[in-house]
Amino acid sequence: MRKTIPSLRQKGILALACAAMLGAALFIALPAHAWADAGTWTISKSKTATWVDEGKTARVTLQLPSSEAKLSSDIVFVVDNSSCGDDAINDAKATLDKLVAEVAGADQVKVGVVSFRGDGHVEKDLSELNAGNVDAFKGAIAGGYTGDLKSGTNMQDGLAKAKAMLDADTDTPANRKHVILVSDGLTRLFTAEDGMVKDIYYQYSYTDPTSQQAASEIDPKNFVYFGMIDEWRQARTPGSATYAMPYGDWDTYYAHLVEWVANDGDTYARDFKTYGNDATSIVKDPATGAITDPSFAFIEHGTQADHAMAPDRAVYEAYTVWQALKGEGYACYAVRTGDDSDFSVKFMNQLNGGMPLDFTQIANNILYACGAGSKITDSMGKGESYDFDFVPGTATVSVGDEQLEATKESENAWSFHSTGSPNARFTLTYDADADAYEFTAREPISNFAPVKLTYDVALAKAPTEPGDYELATNTKATLLPVNSAGVQGAAEDFDIPKLAYTVKAPSDPKTPEKKPEAKSPAPTTQTATKTTSSGTMPRTGDPMSSLPFVATALIAAAAIGTAAGTRVLKKH
Repeated sequence: MRKTIPSLRQKGILALACAAMLGAALFIALPAHAWADAGTWTISKSKTATWVDEGKTARVTLQLPSSEAKLSSDIVFVVDNSSCGDDAINDAKATLDKLVAEVAGADQVKVGVVSFRGDGHVEKDLSELNAGNVDAFKGAIAGGYTGDLKSGTNMQDGLAKAKAMLDADTDTPANRKHVILVSDGLTRLFTAEDGMVKDIYYQYSYTDPTSQQAASEIDPKNFVYFGMIDEWRQARTPGSATYAMPYGDWDTYYAHLVEWVANDGDTYARDFKTYGNDATSIVKDPATGAITDPSFAFIEHGTQADHAMAPDRAVYEAYTVWQALKGEGYACYAVRTGDDSDFSVKFMNQLNGGMPLDFTQIANNILYACGAGSKITDSMGKGESYDFDFVPGTATVSVGDEQLEATKESENAWSFHSTGSPNARFTLTYDADADAYEFTAREPISNFAPVKLTYDVALAKAPTEPGDYELATNTKATLLPVNSAGVQGAAEDFDIPKLAYTVKAPSDPKTPEKKPEAKSPAPTTQTATKTTSSGTMPRTGDPMSSLPFVATALIAAAAIGTAAGTRVLKKH
């Protein structure tokens, strides 16, 4: 009788045959972004198993990051040169130094630099970072905006240039692409689908700076047409002396942004290169206050509550590109600098998922898969018909190309350290009663030097019924990650590798021996028989009996049937 476990039946005969030919199973947890939002991340990891002594001993390997993960990374700095101070620039340059020091020997790290004022401008194309060229990247970050639109702030276009740069590199996986925005969060220009930089102009009057009156109550000669941020502050948040978040919180403000943009479309969007910061002298007759440019449009004084002003639309567009970057799977970080206003703090924190970030945290997120204190718990594989046992003393650990030395600390505890160093970098403790171990990292696990843990398991109990099996080497293996700030993340399970195992059916039974045929009694009289030259068989009614021939045919048929049944059993 053929016997398989249910999961094998479901996979079908073809999958079983493939598994048997492979001889080893590989299960990869596809890498995804680490720390994409505060408090949540997914660690690239893999787990494999293969027989080292067929049907007796298997070798299991866990790796962080995954054994199939590419170690290259792309990092694009997007720098707001309208507000960045020396501290932010120095921190950005220090991050480059740390990257160079930490990733030596990795596949490669590529860095690009985009700055923005009136538009985004690529200061340094995405290219490999190393000790020989790190100063060139520092210069690109510190050198400021070198484009043509030196007035205004267009965060959206800076982010869009970074996205185009990352999108173009198809060699690096999305989860290893990073955008670092350095800004005060105050933006007022955006780039439309036609590629032109746009501003939105508001009908402002110094006689009513907080826009409490209707336009009809003000002499047209007293209006000016600005697309700048200070007029937005006075009209949008009249009770605030600094830049405040309209409506008090991001969610409420953003809900209004969505409504305003949907209603206005590009009705009030005009080319910034044509009208500049102040369109008054271009579009207004100073003698009468009448608008002389028929193509010019503006938001009427006192109606700001119903429309997206320039900073509103600019924030909406920048946030849209930010979400698109994250949607591609890129890691996005926002470093606030230059302004401590309520709006700046709340908007930049929103980009980070609700909390602030600094360059130290960002560098750690890029460099490390998880922090010191992260653990792996792993229970050996058990099933109804099989039992894998951990083999103490077989565990080995490597970090990148470095093989660590193992020291037995007690009966079921080991530490792993660099050659000649007493400092434990990793520890493993085995619980014999539970047939499980705990592996603990005493240092951060680098994204550029994978940690590999290998150990053996013995098949202490094996299936006995004929059939093809898949034996799980482990019941469950779980990563308990801690980030560089010591924050415990959600538990993440490794996939469980399975090994093919076959119990063959018994050998074919021997064909039963034929019983001696009974001899016919000698006739008392001999009848003459005519035989042709070709030797014809006796006809019915001839003295020779036909029974022996029938019996022989039946026995042969039975033997053939038995053999065929055995072959079918073995085939399946």
